Amino acid sequence: MFMKTVKKDTNRIAKVNSLVEHAMGPILQEFLEGIPGLTTITKVQTSKDMKWAKVWISILNGEDNRILKHLEDNIYAIQGELNRNFATKIIPRVSFHLDTSPRHAEHIDDLIKKIHEEK
Repeated sequence: MFMKTVKKDTNRIAKVNSLVEHAMGPILQEFLEGIPGLTTITKVQTSKDMKWAKVWISILNGEDNRILKHLEDNIYAIQGELNRNFATKIIPRVSFHLDTSPRHAEHIDDLIKKIHEEK
């Protein structure tokens, strides 16, 4: 009689996403100190092989291009800090991407308000 093995879903990628997000917060705070604007990590997407992680950031009251350029210029130092603070065998290489969904939601909210004001 054959027993069907049940693969245990450990949700490894979700855990890695969470670890990267929590480790990256203080690192970004340090590297963006003195640059105007509020930068928030909105999402982390780690590849299935855990070699890459896209860090999606939202920027309020700041210059998007300046902040993204500063992060890209310091990517090796940021990656080094992540490597020191991460306790897994494979540490994903990070890249930063601008998340525009909060601005889009704000724009839609403004449009809805205008429609209600015109009634």
